[in-house]
Amino acid sequence: MSSLVIPVLAGRLTARYSNLTLITASCVLGAGYYLALALAHGPVELVASQVLNAAFFAIVAGIGLTFFQEIIPAPGLASGLFSNVRRVGAVAAGGIVALAGVLGGYRHVFLVCAALSVLALAIVVPIGLLGPRLRRPRRA
Repeated sequence: MSSLVIPVLAGRLTARYSNLTLITASCVLGAGYYLALALAHGPVELVASQVLNAAFFAIVAGIGLTFFQEIIPAPGLASGLFSNVRRVGAVAAGGIVALAGVLGGYRHVFLVCAALSVLALAIVVPIGLLGPRLRRPRRA
């Protein structure tokens, strides 16, 4: 039952905040989560940081597609692109994270993940702000 609370709350937040605001907050939560993992020294800190992870994942998984559909209004293109980009990102991030682990240990893996979350923030915000302006007018 408690595993449903955060995704439901994330969905309810869309009534008050824009998808861009929520995705931006999600990137910040993700960076905070990975920084908390890198700095954790015991199980209490690891368990406490899971709230950040739950909020981060709930927003990205629940609102990410809607955000893409706002930016790319072509039917089917946004959902296909979102699905494929998530998979490509997971494969690319896997290699980056593995390299960080080999070169610096597991704490460096979490620092690289935090940096990737900040990079996502740097990409999402300008695109989200420009997205509606980049749309072509619909033909009658």
